[in-house]
Amino acid sequence: MKNFTFLITLLLVSVTNVLFPQTADSINAAIDSGNIAVLYNYIQKGPEGTDAKLVSSATSAVRRYTTIDSSTQKYRTGKMDARVRNVGKDLMDKVFVDPQSALPDVTTKLVTGVGDQFLKVKIIHDWICDTIAYDAEMYFSGRIRNQDYVSVLKKKAGVCSGYVSVFNEMCRLAGIGSIGISGYSKGFGYGGTIGGQTDHEWNAVKLNGKWYLVDVTWDAGNLDRRTFIKNYSAEWLFLDSRPFLYSHLPEEERYQFYAPVLTANDFMREAYIAGKFFQYGLALTSENPGYNNLIHDGFTFELAARNANVSLSNAVRTPQQRNVTGVAWIDKKGTTFTLDFDVPDTAEYRGHVFARYNNEIRLQDRIAIGTFEGDWLPRAEAFYNTKNPKDRKITERELQLFKDSYFKVADNGAYYFAEDQFDTARNNAVLKIHKLLELQTNWLENILGFNIKAAPGYQGFGVNAQKYPFTYPSYNDVSNTQLISPLKGVLKSGETEVFTMTSKDFTNFAIIINGQFNPLSKDKAGNFELAFEIPAEIEKLELFGSKNGRQYTGIIRYDVVQ
Repeated sequence: MKNFTFLITLLLVSVTNVLFPQTADSINAAIDSGNIAVLYNYIQKGPEGTDAKLVSSATSAVRRYTTIDSSTQKYRTGKMDARVRNVGKDLMDKVFVDPQSALPDVTTKLVTGVGDQFLKVKIIHDWICDTIAYDAEMYFSGRIRNQDYVSVLKKKAGVCSGYVSVFNEMCRLAGIGSIGISGYSKGFGYGGTIGGQTDHEWNAVKLNGKWYLVDVTWDAGNLDRRTFIKNYSAEWLFLDSRPFLYSHLPEEERYQFYAPVLTANDFMREAYIAGKFFQYGLALTSENPGYNNLIHDGFTFELAARNANVSLSNAVRTPQQRNVTGVAWIDKKGTTFTLDFDVPDTAEYRGHVFARYNNEIRLQDRIAIGTFEGDWLPRAEAFYNTKNPKDRKITERELQLFKDSYFKVADNGAYYFAEDQFDTARNNAVLKIHKLLELQTNWLENILGFNIKAAPGYQGFGVNAQKYPFTYPSYNDVSNTQLISPLKGVLKSGETEVFTMTSKDFTNFAIIINGQFNPLSKDKAGNFELAFEIPAEIEKLELFGSKNGRQYTGIIRYDVVQ
């Protein structure tokens, strides 16, 4: 059907070109404006009746927009440029009172001495992310008003159109061409379909003769329920056109900066893929998954990885974001990840893929109130409140910095980490206490999401059943360990199973039952292996790993049936 639609489109384009032939001026204008749809259609006409030199120019422009631009990767570091804090307090105070007179000075202060046009845009992008909060109250009121750059700066808050206004004005002041783009997005509240009205706005900037896409709103943070959480990223800064289209669909086709043009149906059919999916060097090797997927006894797709320093994890969750255990598995062979998903019943679920760099430090930024107040905080205080001052593991200031780093949102039932990349002392104190509390510092990011549901005639794998083994964080958090067998979640007592692991993270593995060690031995291939008869008296079987041959931690758990 997709190929048939494409052929019909080409036929209509050919007829249109005969009736309304493009002039050299219109093609040159399309090159200048990045209207790749027009250029693509022009090239499809073929050499007959066209200017060969113009076709060559159009082809180069199409190629420039439809291939990955690796030169922009260095600006998507996730680190805010330090110049955003060099504006000065007096000028910062003034810009929120009198933006019209102060913003030119702020912009000049930010970009003076910066010759790199891309870096200028990043600095402007970063300053807005650091300065402007998303106006959640206005968004949920349904009455969007006063989103000009003056109003937004005076309030220090805006919705997406406000971010666009401030960004456009600062780019104008910096001598950089910038436009706002209105369209549809797979952002907060997206349910799988787009309506008649657009729901989002973002920008495009023209640098070195090419238009680059930027979404300052999404890079400033995110909404959790009705609360804006500041969470800087450069995920949507200069992201290539095709990756951008997995989550942003312009109202006008010319602003796709891509061809062949994606239709609204194409956009709705495709899964949500985050910008960081591509930043991690990942690629889909098939059309699966779509946004909505009906499955028959499981669902599998593959991802290719260009970066060996990336770890992946996958999960199935309820619409309320509760994990469903034992129905997702991931296997890695070389640079290929095979991801398996299933559902327990006929309800609708959400499939997720998560990623991180192996050496990346990421803290948990949302903590349940009960966990923070009943566990984290008392244990952190105990590191300072000791009888003997010499036994203190942290200083009073470090404890206070830790407390000040989190804010409570009672309606959400959570504490949030108050991000500030430039407060080194605070961030060091938080990381130090995290390590003392033995909390995870390697959380993964959600990079791909889709709906998954049992097709008619399939009842799901079974409620409270495990199709795949349960994995503990100690298994999920390492990058060079893989369970080879058995890859089923339920074992039968009395049967012999061959347990096989490959690992560069652990030095020893063992099945431990009632204190009795049953070690896995290393074979000639370097794998750890043990043929083991499943005992009759247990309901669970755990496989443990050790990194030093002394301390063992659970990594894999199976259910056992009699």
